[in-house]
Amino acid sequence: MLRDWVNSNNSMKIERNIPKMNKTVYFLSSSQQRSLIAEGWAEKLNVSDWSFKSAGWVTENRAEFSVLAMKELCIDISTFPLTRIEMNELGNASVIVAIQDTEFDDKIEIPSELEDKVIYWNLPNPRKRSATLIEEWVHYQEICDEIAMRVKDLENLLPQLH
Repeated sequence: MLRDWVNSNNSMKIERNIPKMNKTVYFLSSSQQRSLIAEGWAEKLNVSDWSFKSAGWVTENRAEFSVLAMKELCIDISTFPLTRIEMNELGNASVIVAIQDTEFDDKIEIPSELEDKVIYWNLPNPRKRSATLIEEWVHYQEICDEIAMRVKDLENLLPQLH
């Protein structure tokens, strides 16, 4: 099912040089791995006037498993920049998707004036839930699929937002 969705979009590599859009979805996760995956999937959506950005609240190296899981689906996130949350950009976002493992991740503190823009996704953190590299790889594949379905749901929601 996911491969059909990817193949129907005919894009092997996502172009990052897109013009500035009116509305932005800002994906956040602890180390940015899950938000990078979400950004990669979001770039496949058929929504106009929306741009997508991801960031993390902890500085960390890129997880090779997140890149490999997406490459299996012909989505290249290896060139997406690793960035920390910038509050001014967060304030300018139309929608904020906070991706957090409520059991294992530290809670991100989003300013109260932005709470009406936030969608919370409680999704497992593959690095923190894995005891072995094999488990981590399996978790990244599973989380990639779960994020794909949640991002796909945004395709119906975003056009309804002003």
